[in-house]
Amino acid sequence: MRDYNGGKPDLASQEFNDFVKFYPNTDLAGNAHFYLAELQFRAGNFPKAIEEYDLVLQNFPSGNKAAAAQLKKGFALIELGKDEEGMQELRHVIQRYPKTNEAMQAREKLRKSGPAPKSSR
Repeated sequence: MRDYNGGKPDLASQEFNDFVKFYPNTDLAGNAHFYLAELQFRAGNFPKAIEEYDLVLQNFPSGNKAAAAQLKKGFALIELGKDEEGMQELRHVIQRYPKTNEAMQAREKLRKSGPAPKSSR
């Protein structure tokens, strides 16, 4: 986390990958996948970020990063121009985690997006 927060994405990525390799079934492995996804998101590699968010959602659905992973997966899909898929993920965040900060962010994004024309991208 120190390298992640310290602006050393390559080193942080290596360390998170090592953690997942050696401790794949621990609760913190879900967090490691989440931060790997965040590094990819920050780098603009949205398809890879989505893969990592999916690992969090599939393998750690009750983990403490599940709501954030689903929210950010929605944002990544929107970045890729897959607006309807992204909006669907945001709606799932609201349904599954209604009283969370992530649900509030999802509602705000949906509100700002409004009913967009089908061919907006």
